[in-house]
Amino acid sequence: MNRFRFLLLTVLLFSMNGVWAQLKAFPEAEGFAAYVTGGRGGDVYIVTNLNDSGVGSLQWAVSQSGPRIVVFEVSGIITGDLHIPHGDLTIAGQTAPGAGITLVGHMYTTYNSDTGNIIIRHMRIRPPDPDGNWPSSQHDAIQFSTANNIMLDHIDASHGADETIDFWGGAAHITIQYSHLSFPIYDTVNGWTHNKGVINHRPCLDGGSCQPGDRTGGYISIIKNVFTHSRNRTPALSVGPAEVINNLTYNGREGFVHHNISEGEFNIMGNQYIAGPSISLSPFWFDPENPAPPVLTAYWLQDNLVEDPGTYVGTVQNPWDDSQFSNAYTFACCGINSNQFNQSAAFDFSSESGYGNVQILDESTLEGRLLPVIGAYPHDIVARQSISELQQRNGSWRNYRPPNLMDGLTPTVPPIDSDDDGMPDDWENQQGLNPMDGNDHNTIMPSGYTAIEAYINGLASRLGDDLIFTDDFE
Repeated sequence: MNRFRFLLLTVLLFSMNGVWAQLKAFPEAEGFAAYVTGGRGGDVYIVTNLNDSGVGSLQWAVSQSGPRIVVFEVSGIITGDLHIPHGDLTIAGQTAPGAGITLVGHMYTTYNSDTGNIIIRHMRIRPPDPDGNWPSSQHDAIQFSTANNIMLDHIDASHGADETIDFWGGAAHITIQYSHLSFPIYDTVNGWTHNKGVINHRPCLDGGSCQPGDRTGGYISIIKNVFTHSRNRTPALSVGPAEVINNLTYNGREGFVHHNISEGEFNIMGNQYIAGPSISLSPFWFDPENPAPPVLTAYWLQDNLVEDPGTYVGTVQNPWDDSQFSNAYTFACCGINSNQFNQSAAFDFSSESGYGNVQILDESTLEGRLLPVIGAYPHDIVARQSISELQQRNGSWRNYRPPNLMDGLTPTVPPIDSDDDGMPDDWENQQGLNPMDGNDHNTIMPSGYTAIEAYINGLASRLGDDLIFTDDFE
């Protein structure tokens, strides 16, 4: 009998793993990390204080091992770095009552480790100025180098002094979506002038042994994000398959760029590049930096909107075929030629493992559709200032640090959760669950998601605009 029960349990677990593998991270997930599972099926840890360590802290919760989902019964500012030592993790920042969560520190995984399978939603990451522990050359707000299977959704990151988000070292199977990257540090007095956006490269760039065709990194989706005041790397991707779709970039020099040894396939579609007051705009810069031909890259560009008054205003398709664009901008060098842009259609990544199709928005609607819903909710003073400067077409590169990051934010009382399973009593009653049973968070709901996932997914859906999010959840 015991053996029978063990075999039955094993069969059930394998069956559930098969079902879960067919579920997106959450219903709105897109791109190469759409099917990341995070902490699905694991324990729930509740953040009960804003300390930087100790029981009940966010650091304590993410440091646990095994699949886990982290929810919050507090909101406000956590001062200190957040090290994520283990994967199989979901951080549900949307559960923080009232004011959301701001980390005044760096978020990072262990370098040269295989930490991965992580979902992070609705978090603000705003590190302090560079110092001895985090010098300006490595002062990324989020540093997930070498990590894999990462979904970042509705992240609001700023004040990086290298990149704002770093996926260096071969990190792969990544989606960054509906996120807001603003105000990377620019301070000429202190020599902090590396105000850049997102980077993804492969590890052989620093003297490793990989050869052409030996791909690491890539499988990355940069979708429906807003970049403001980043000089370049919005984004910088060296390895495909990769896609850059429906991003809005303001007051930068270069939009899409390689910036290192490059190969693979790239879709660059439906983005908007808006010139700003700090520097002249160059929407694309295809510079693979390969030491010798051939350059093993191919591109599909479609419906990219450029707003650069006096130079180019309009939508560009293949830049080689647009004489006005090619006369206005130098956009390629070093072995890149027009033959690499002669695809008949966008690259189809739908057969790639873990990929979720992207709903592409009209590039002319991005400002109106993205600005209300990007980043972590509610928008704090940094996000509001960034959005305002984009809308007004003003502002500049600088080290913008308002004195009160809680300005305009109000913590509220968390809903009653009698059994400490991360789900409010009222919601459990509505769903036919038992608010006194602390073990029913992994009950499978009609949607296929576990109960705790259904709750946090539905909560995130209600924070945004109906244009982007769904209204119903199980």
